[in-house]
Amino acid sequence: MKSKLVKETVLLKLAPDLERELPLVTLSGTDHQIASFVMLGDVELNAKCAKLLVDLMKQRDLLDKFDMLVALEAKGIALTHECAHLLDFPYYVVVRKSVKKYMLEPITVPVESITSFGEQTLVLNGIDAERIKGKRVCITEDVIATGGSVRAACKLIEKAGGEVTVIASVLLKGDFDDPRLVYYHKPPI
Repeated sequence: MKSKLVKETVLLKLAPDLERELPLVTLSGTDHQIASFVMLGDVELNAKCAKLLVDLMKQRDLLDKFDMLVALEAKGIALTHECAHLLDFPYYVVVRKSVKKYMLEPITVPVESITSFGEQTLVLNGIDAERIKGKRVCITEDVIATGGSVRAACKLIEKAGGEVTVIASVLLKGDFDDPRLVYYHKPPI
């Protein structure tokens, strides 16, 4: 069902049986327009994109390069959950965007994102930091644009004693370049 709020869309075709109409949106306070790819709430999209990413990592012999998945709050969580299920991982860690009252000894790093206003903070609960320590980590993302959030997450994971060995994203929209990066598709907008 198309929203009355959406004036223009772009067709994104990820596989023969997987396509979505993405709304073209102008980022608030800028003249920068993007095709908005939001996986939250789309069960089929998360399941199929997770399979595409896991299959891509298998093809590139990357599955033995990591032993933990990390998601960035919030849009990558459902994707990471599906990837963990396919890889038979018992848990994954979520990097949060603010300190929560339940956290024990949280660790933080600052970040600026193209889709958020101003500087934010990325946070790992101390319990999750303990899980990451000594682990080889794959960061899973729905979209990487500038890579600012991913770079900050890498710093946070290293601060916790983990090593980011793979960065896996469904879409790469910007010029982020890293030898650990594997992505499924680079759309024109």
